[in-house]
Amino acid sequence: TGLFILRRTQEVINKFLPPKKESIIFCRPTALQLELYRKLLSSQVIRSCLQGRLENSPHLICIGALKKLCNHPCLLFKAVKEKSCDPMNDEHDESSLYEGLTDVFPQDYTSDTFSETDSGKLRVLVKLLAAIHELNSSERVVLVSNYTQTLNILQETCKSYGYSYTRLDGHTPVSQRQHIVDSFNSKFSPAFIFLLSSKAGGVGLNLVGASHLILYDIDWNPATDIQAMARVWRDGQKHTVHIYRLLTTGSIEEKIYQRQISKQDLSGAVVDLSKTSEHIHFSVEELKNLFTLHEDSSCVTHDLLECDCMGNKDHQNPSSEKPSASRSCQLGQDQGKPNSKKPLSMSQLMQWKHFSGQHQALADPFLERIKENVSFIFQNVTSMQSTGLSNF
Repeated sequence: TGLFILRRTQEVINKFLPPKKESIIFCRPTALQLELYRKLLSSQVIRSCLQGRLENSPHLICIGALKKLCNHPCLLFKAVKEKSCDPMNDEHDESSLYEGLTDVFPQDYTSDTFSETDSGKLRVLVKLLAAIHELNSSERVVLVSNYTQTLNILQETCKSYGYSYTRLDGHTPVSQRQHIVDSFNSKFSPAFIFLLSSKAGGVGLNLVGASHLILYDIDWNPATDIQAMARVWRDGQKHTVHIYRLLTTGSIEEKIYQRQISKQDLSGAVVDLSKTSEHIHFSVEELKNLFTLHEDSSCVTHDLLECDCMGNKDHQNPSSEKPSASRSCQLGQDQGKPNSKKPLSMSQLMQWKHFSGQHQALADPFLERIKENVSFIFQNVTSMQSTGLSNF
């Protein structure tokens, strides 16, 4: 078929695309999120998941609750109210998991009047959008989530700050989707933000009208997130692309991200797209790892790398370190450990830049504006001369 089929892979197109700057941003959880997280982890339902009876274990329900909490506590509050108001509810495990959670919320709390200050990621998102809009008003943003309820929150946030937006999710009629995309990509489009469901649109959805993409939450399948992040780095893009992935520090989202990296490293470009969360199985040890909150770490993922840049407590003065021939980490010199046991699947992160939140001056003007609420940042720049990490 080589005589009449032209195969143009992403690696070929990358050589002609503008630079891409990818940042993984670890957002500090709020006090309300931490308190609710502890309450969920101390529930009888989660404790039963860790006792080894996996056949009827409600671990997926527990994981879903923790992921909702990471996005915004109001999603958890809404789920609690729905279960308590449904007399026909026979999901005993889920009702037991939510038992007592309403006592943690403020008395006047409602899911309709949510606040950005209740969610660490939403607080960072609001500042990031403001920075993009203020520093370059001609730039546009694609804002991606896996969940319709989360998109509703992001849409209300856009309304409250007066940002013009358009939206495409699973409920958008197929006949209208290409028109919505074409309108947004037009230079005359008034929309500042494109709200997108990561599960909608297929592989052919190109949003080159925007040069910033923010992935608000994370999916078990790395292919879903990779496809979502590639929406703006496509043929036709003329500007430097900025991609931001938001993760809640020390939470289950970090564990999912680590599992993503491991899955990518093992399977490469071949991913079982039919594998959904309903088919994921965990050992007791994996569940113990998932159901652990790391409140004393600025980035559990960085801790696993055993990178010596965190060995120097004076992060603001990395120049005091002795010179080294190895990679210079932004928090200090990475001396390297000859007998290090860091997972090989995460080794590529050692080639990325490491920033410790508000302890450093960041060259990126957008990240500089949000660092107050950020605990750690990984950053990588892919250009035409360096495409080796473009698929990571």
